[in-house]
Amino acid sequence: MSLTDIVPARRINAVSAPDRQPDRLRRCVEQTIAAEALEGWQPTGDQVDALVALVNGDVTFDEYLAAHRERHPVAPAREPSRPSRRDPPYLIPGTSVLRNNFGADDHETLAAMEYIATAGRMVGWLRRLADGDVDARHLDARSLHRLLFSDVYEWAGRYRVCELRLGDDVFARRSSVPRRMNRFEADAQALADAADDASLADRLAALYAEYNYVHPFREGNGRTGTLMLQTVAALRGRTLDLGAISRAEWYAASRNSMPPRRNGTADHRPFVPLFARVLG
Repeated sequence: MSLTDIVPARRINAVSAPDRQPDRLRRCVEQTIAAEALEGWQPTGDQVDALVALVNGDVTFDEYLAAHRERHPVAPAREPSRPSRRDPPYLIPGTSVLRNNFGADDHETLAAMEYIATAGRMVGWLRRLADGDVDARHLDARSLHRLLFSDVYEWAGRYRVCELRLGDDVFARRSSVPRRMNRFEADAQALADAADDASLADRLAALYAEYNYVHPFREGNGRTGTLMLQTVAALRGRTLDLGAISRAEWYAASRNSMPPRRNGTADHRPFVPLFARVLG
């Protein structure tokens, strides 16, 4: 059965999973969809069903991805443009499309396959988390990025080698990324192992605000960051219901947390009410 109804009331981004699923597996699907929805995904009922089959173990990841590749065939390759010295290293020469393992040369096909591939990897990770097969040592952003995006990009799991900006927002200098990420991962591991829950929302907000400002990867920062948050919360015996946060709220908090000066300190306060509301 295909399920496309949005869950009412507080659940903003999540799509319901079948009742036949145990609660822990249902949550894996719901939170995967919620994390991807913050990046713009609007899954069809068939795509939800495919995630359910994957997390239930009815299909392998390779079978799951192959089925979607059949539905999103890549057009015959165009005559390649002559590379320019101005072409950034991540882009297909002469285009604004990221080089990718699918051979997609348009934004729509690449986005569709990226959502599918990363959702499949994410739901698998959340199942491992639900099964108790993850600990604080797994809070490694490069490893999680590689897990989520290695099907899509050859450079998955590597810090960016370019400067990044989004509109008026300028992210941390690339030269500072390794140092800041070492500190971020140490903070994430310490938070996962901490015993005091009193300030968990505040500390999660501080963690994510710094990560968002560093923006360590060329693509995929949001999904890697939210998976880090989900992992920290689960290791603390808590839940983080991303489905109760709208995309508009998330992006507003991200913008408002940016420091006024480059290589400054991110302001975590815009994230605090969001995490306080969705921590369970």
